[in-house]
Amino acid sequence: MKEKLKKRLAELSDIPGVYLMKDSGGKVIYVGKASSLKKRVGSYFRPGGLDVKTLLMTEKIEDFEVIPVASEAEALLLENRLIKKYQPRYNVDLKDGKSYPFVKITPGDFPSVLVVREPMDADSTYYGPFPDATLLKEIVRFLRRYYPVRNCAREMGRKNSRVCTQYDIGRCSGPCGGKITMFDYSKHVRGIKAFFSGEYAEFEKQLKRWMIEAAENLEYEKANEIKKRLLMLDRLRKRFPLRDEKELLSYGENNVLCKLAGILRLDRTPYAIEGFDVSNTSGTLATASKVLFRGGIPDRQGYRRYRIIFRSNIDDYRMIEEALERRFSSENDREMPDLVLVDGGRGHLGIAAGALGRMKLDIPVVSLAKENEEIFVPWSREPLRLGEDSRERHLLQRIRDEAHRFALSYHRKIRARKVKESFLDGIKGIGEERKKKIVAAFPDVYSISEADIGILREAGLTEKAAAEVVRRAKQLGG
Repeated sequence: MKEKLKKRLAELSDIPGVYLMKDSGGKVIYVGKASSLKKRVGSYFRPGGLDVKTLLMTEKIEDFEVIPVASEAEALLLENRLIKKYQPRYNVDLKDGKSYPFVKITPGDFPSVLVVREPMDADSTYYGPFPDATLLKEIVRFLRRYYPVRNCAREMGRKNSRVCTQYDIGRCSGPCGGKITMFDYSKHVRGIKAFFSGEYAEFEKQLKRWMIEAAENLEYEKANEIKKRLLMLDRLRKRFPLRDEKELLSYGENNVLCKLAGILRLDRTPYAIEGFDVSNTSGTLATASKVLFRGGIPDRQGYRRYRIIFRSNIDDYRMIEEALERRFSSENDREMPDLVLVDGGRGHLGIAAGALGRMKLDIPVVSLAKENEEIFVPWSREPLRLGEDSRERHLLQRIRDEAHRFALSYHRKIRARKVKESFLDGIKGIGEERKKKIVAAFPDVYSISEADIGILREAGLTEKAAAEVVRRAKQLGG
């Protein structure tokens, strides 16, 4: 094996992504996907086990490029788009008689959603092709648990049709047996289409509107079903995180994470980046946050909030230091990131690097200052200044801003609770237990100011105490 390729292989990580094999002229001759780039790309250069076609291709490989992504589903879709773009010589599955599967949505009032390998017809809607049939079927099965559309060719409209076992196990809503209206069935189909077109974030807003509408009409069972689909979208993001098609292709073509590794002089691709920020009001009620971006998009499973404990001469430096110490000393969060990003300038970078050094953690750290959007790195006295159109800069800004948003939202929540609790102090007849009941019953001071005194009386307050609570709430500008 060529020495250059050996070095490149040693730098790969066990992360999902797409790989592009290139010949001596830099032309892409093969595009593939992997759940582990390190294992999959490495398999091409190990002796034995390769078929003739792959052996011939391997002889022509002079270089390769990897594009880390957030999930296998993203790798599947990006691979498909890049095959279409580059038309690589050795991606010849279609010529070999093997066809890629599509998702097919049939026409009609109650469409079927199918995984097919057949010529397209003009009346149906298709998504794909998808090179990984197994993963595609798994995704469709997962979706049908929450959007129970039919996957059969049964003719609709026959009287007294009986539902099949798919209805019994919750994978179909039973349109053939009149179990669902055409309007409600169309919502299921829209959910499926939203996912495969990369528009389910927008569809989520529509679901929330439908849920509120159902609840206002006292259709609680329907509202609960919609709530389940909203929860499904959260699970979907965790299992199959996806950008929309345009964003994913742009990200892949620019290979943002690999370029960022070069800009920051990192030894490996920063697949997992943790961003930290703090928030406080004149040094009080201080909070800090950690956000996690994996493969270039948020992984909210890795978000954390910290109520700052340190109280003496509190400042941003000490708060960042405390947040890092608490994050990396936690036994419940031992997965190490590839890069740490803190909000701030040279001083914040020094504090963060010092904290990691004392904990004997060899994790690269950089800071991003809001003023002039300068990137401070340990190996240069001068900050890095990337262009306004730099996608690498945009990614760092997005992580920094998300950490700021998350810290600020927690700070506001604590501050609002503090205001709610403190303005109740000193009212005769309101002890700690009743104070807790009032705080738990109303989302904010505004709600208390608009509350009916009778509702407060139900919490055990006298009429005089209830009136005083409402009066004070209105004084606070509620």
